[in-house]
Amino acid sequence: MKFANIEILFFLWLLPLLTLLYWYGRRRRRGILAAFGEPSTLAALLPPGITGRRRLKAVLAWSALLLLVLAMAGPRYGFQWQEVQRHGVDLMIALDCSQSMLADDIQPTRLDRAKREIIDLLTMLGGDRAGLVAFSGTAFVQCPLTLDYSAFDLFLNVLAPGYLPLGGTNMAAAVQTALSAFDTQNPADKAIILITDGEHTGHGDPEAAARKAKAAGVKLFCIGVGSAEGVPVPAAEGGFKKDAAGQIVLTRLDEALLTRMAVATGGTYVRSVAGDMDLEVIYRDHIRGAMTGATMESDRKQVWADRYQWPLAMAILLLLAGHAVPTVRRRLIGLLAVSLLTPCAMAHAGPLQQGYKAYEAGDFDAARQQFIEGQLEDPENPRVLYNLGNAYYKTGNFEAARDHFSQALSQADPALKADLLYNLGNTAFRLGDHQEAIKDYQAALALAPEDHQAQENLDFVKKLLEQQQQQQQQDDTGKQQDQQDQTEPQQKQNPDSGSEKQNETEEKRDGGQKDQPQQPPQSEQESEAKPQPAAGERQDADPAQGDAPQMSQPAADRMLNRLKDEPGRAVMPRY
Repeated sequence: MKFANIEILFFLWLLPLLTLLYWYGRRRRRGILAAFGEPSTLAALLPPGITGRRRLKAVLAWSALLLLVLAMAGPRYGFQWQEVQRHGVDLMIALDCSQSMLADDIQPTRLDRAKREIIDLLTMLGGDRAGLVAFSGTAFVQCPLTLDYSAFDLFLNVLAPGYLPLGGTNMAAAVQTALSAFDTQNPADKAIILITDGEHTGHGDPEAAARKAKAAGVKLFCIGVGSAEGVPVPAAEGGFKKDAAGQIVLTRLDEALLTRMAVATGGTYVRSVAGDMDLEVIYRDHIRGAMTGATMESDRKQVWADRYQWPLAMAILLLLAGHAVPTVRRRLIGLLAVSLLTPCAMAHAGPLQQGYKAYEAGDFDAARQQFIEGQLEDPENPRVLYNLGNAYYKTGNFEAARDHFSQALSQADPALKADLLYNLGNTAFRLGDHQEAIKDYQAALALAPEDHQAQENLDFVKKLLEQQQQQQQQDDTGKQQDQQDQTEPQQKQNPDSGSEKQNETEEKRDGGQKDQPQQPPQSEQESEAKPQPAAGERQDADPAQGDAPQMSQPAADRMLNRLKDEPGRAVMPRY
């Protein structure tokens, strides 16, 4: 037997820790019991067999943890032989190692960036053989075609401009050397990836070499590193390389030549300026996706069978068994549950619930007292403030009701805000502030536009306010007319009278007004007699009093309290 993740077995150190934790808990429990009472008393109080059941649960938990660690380690037992074949293409990478590849226009340098991209390419190869050709003024095979990518990596890391004896860039020699490294007997497709940063400076014709590659059935993929404008070539001793005339030597990328070479073989050309060699795209789309591979290697290996299911299933069973073993007897558990649930049930029958029952029974003073006691436990609860305002409203203390509704308004949710604004409108109407009632109804309708009762109340108060204003204007006009009627006759009868006549006339006029009954404004007479109507409960209009409906005070109370003697629309919550 073997383990797939043998490092997981280090978690077995948790078992001694679990043992120490159990021992510490047992010792601490004994100390607490010893301080609680005498051994004889504890024997009578503690359930029989409780210590043995606790030990059994601890053993089951310890064993379950052991099996879980073993399951995570991935035990394997039994194997079978399986044929394994590697299927892929032959790929030669020709890397330019000239001095110009040390330019730092691509960080850290062009050569280092190209090496990193090639290493990333090796991780994507799946059964493909890869080889390496290093070239500058000359070219040679640095690593032959191999499936050992780690060895390829070693040959790649040692490449540097000083590693090759001749400077320059001989692309023709690079292509010819890569062609000679292929196995002509292998039926797999073949490809060359040429990575360079300069123009061809060596002997031979690169295009002719590309045509030979096409004749051999090899595709050429060219990657140009650098810019076509040219960059200075770093010198080995420092600074930049200069020609015989003392001018700085610039290396320029001949993209036209590289493009012709790649197209001639059916490959592609890619220019890399920022350091992205696009090797992944070339390999995935143009090499692996379009070329035909062959069987590179056939072998047999042992395939082990995973057996983690066995310890995992046993661990689950042990955990379930430990959960099924009760620490105390079932009878004691039932008694404990009853003792715990009984105080909870009694706690629910608190002052808020009692206040609600008193409110339903019509005892609003008692409901108000209970809501005040409940408010002490949660003074900022908007629903408690809402219910307390309702109780004040029912007892006729409209000022207190308005204060509590206003306090709850800042913390209530939108649905409760609409109810609070409606109740504030009712309260303002009761207090005779019709303008404020109109504002509250309008705010309630902004939150609940479908509230037809709030709309009807709003229309009613507006009409009532208009009638009061009209009545006030009529009263003012009547007073002015009476004064004019009393003054003009006396002036006609005594046009030249002195101050004594005039004083006498004023005394008669004042005495006439005192005898006249003063009609109070319509708003004072009907503020309580005309409540806000509810839907379906409007009274017929009195022709003698205009369009405003008239009704008795009990009917008005029923219409203002729209939910069965409860102020506002929201049903009071049951606690």
